[in-house]
Amino acid sequence: MSFLYQLARPFAYLSVQGPSLGVYRIWGPLALAGLSVVIVWLLPSGLNTVGSDSLSSYLAQLFATLPGFYIAALAAIVAFQGGDLDKDMPHTTAIITANRDTSRVGITFRVFLCYLFSYLTALSFIGFGICVIGSLLVPSVETELAGSPEAYGWVELGFVFIVAFVTFAVILCTIQGLYFLAERVHQTLLDDGEG
Repeated sequence: MSFLYQLARPFAYLSVQGPSLGVYRIWGPLALAGLSVVIVWLLPSGLNTVGSDSLSSYLAQLFATLPGFYIAALAAIVAFQGGDLDKDMPHTTAIITANRDTSRVGITFRVFLCYLFSYLTALSFIGFGICVIGSLLVPSVETELAGSPEAYGWVELGFVFIVAFVTFAVILCTIQGLYFLAERVHQTLLDDGEG
C-alpha cells in the first residue's frame, strides 16, 4: 500500500455508502453550520471567535480530548470477538483496495465502526488544527483587513462556518457511533433496510 493510501484511510468512512449516512456526514453538519452563521450574524454584540474565552479556545479543548476516547472505542471494537459485529451490515458498502484491486464491497458492522471511529479521530485532529491556526492567523488577518471591517466580518463568519461544520460533523457522527455500539449491533439482524 502506498503512503498516500495509508494516510487517507482514516477518511475511508467517507467512501461508505448506506442509508442516511449523508445526513450525519454532510447535510446535517451543513445545515447546522449555516444556522450557526445566521445566529452569530444576528447577535447584537457578535461572538468572540478567537483568543482567550472564545469559540476557538473552547472547541480546541474539546477537540484535544476526543481522540483518546475514539481510539479507545477503536481498540474495543477490534478486541471484541464474534457476535453481530462480524455480520454484514445491510445495504452498506465501502471502497476497499486489496492487492492493487479497488472495488466497492459489502462491509461488516466491525469494519463500519472502525471506519467511523477512525474518521472521528482524524476529524478531531483537524478541528483542533483549525482552531489553533485560526487563532494564530488573527493578527495577520486584522492587519490585512484593517481598513475594511465588513471584509473582516465576512472572514469571521467563514471561520465560524468551518468550525461549526467540523463540530457538528463530530457530534452527529459520534451520535451515530453511539447508536451502533449501544443498540444496533445488539438487535437481531433482519433485512429491514436499516443500516
